[in-house]
Amino acid sequence: MKRFFRMSLNTISFSVILLALVLILSPAALASGGTLVTNDSVNFRAGASTDAEVYRTLGPGTSVEVLEHDPAGWSKVKHNGTVGYMRSEYLTIPSGTESVTFLTTDGVNFRSGPSLDETVITSFVTGTRVEVLEHNPAGWSKVRANSTVGYIKSEFLALPLQNAPQNTSSPSQPQDTLRTIDGVNFRSGPSVESGVIRTLEANTSVAILERDSSGWSKVMYGDTVGYIRSDLLSVSGRSVELLDWSVVRTMIQRNTTIPVIDVRTGRTYNIKCFSIYDHADVETVTSEDTEIFFDIRNGVRSWAARPVWVLIGDRLIAASLHGMPHDVDFIPNNGVNGHFCLHFLGSTTTSTSISYKTDLQNAVQEAWNAR
Repeated sequence: MKRFFRMSLNTISFSVILLALVLILSPAALASGGTLVTNDSVNFRAGASTDAEVYRTLGPGTSVEVLEHDPAGWSKVKHNGTVGYMRSEYLTIPSGTESVTFLTTDGVNFRSGPSLDETVITSFVTGTRVEVLEHNPAGWSKVRANSTVGYIKSEFLALPLQNAPQNTSSPSQPQDTLRTIDGVNFRSGPSVESGVIRTLEANTSVAILERDSSGWSKVMYGDTVGYIRSDLLSVSGRSVELLDWSVVRTMIQRNTTIPVIDVRTGRTYNIKCFSIYDHADVETVTSEDTEIFFDIRNGVRSWAARPVWVLIGDRLIAASLHGMPHDVDFIPNNGVNGHFCLHFLGSTTTSTSISYKTDLQNAVQEAWNAR
């Protein structure tokens, strides 16, 4: 039986630790925070498309200043004073570099080895700072986080934007807050065999320390750390619907404010839709909405999709939304140039990237599963 708990769309504000981006770099050992090198001959283009004009072809080992980094797509770079684009899979850290600081672009598993079959050490939220020791942009990166060395898929690692806020918390510190959806046992370990520290009433807030595929969440209640079954924790008490895009497109209206709830944090902001085709093209309404939008992503601009709930009329619907502003812009003075793509079950995209399409639909399913 599905369980729901109640909360208003005026969701809880979560404290986010925001620090100015400071990279302390040793000239002998560390590369400049925004500098990568080409790992093969690569076309330096006028736009983020294989149809864009080729300014020049850069040979292997060419240094470029990275202005915007989408690890699964294109990077905006500067070379010899010219700004252009190149595929991110051809960019890596310079040879002999000890480490370069990257940020995770989405919730990602930190593993003991470079394989999906390796043990998950922990999971990182979007914007977690890691030191990249070895970087294979088309595969896995060897990284260090809080003195622990492991591996992360490179497509989930992006260079931080200059002056962008980031999550510098260690994985053992609270990352967000959820509420119990029923009276639940707060246990000493991730097992029904573990001792019950106490029973928490429905709608009790707990700070999330770790969530993994075992089905248990490591949480903090008061000053006590323990475990609760993940399916008994959520951020919403509303009845969320999983509707096909063919249905949603008849409901959504252009230029109407649509409240959005970010599933992983519970934070809210507003968007407006200006185009309805194979998905909805949307923009944040105000500069305050834009600030929240990127604050949730710890300042990282990425095509990685986040699960969201959108309120259309009086119906809350599972959806997904990436974080890379691009192309046309219809709302002036909202703090960002470009728009975002809002996806629902069965919506499509002109992108040819299978991983991107899969990521969008997986995020829709995550939004549905988190109801």
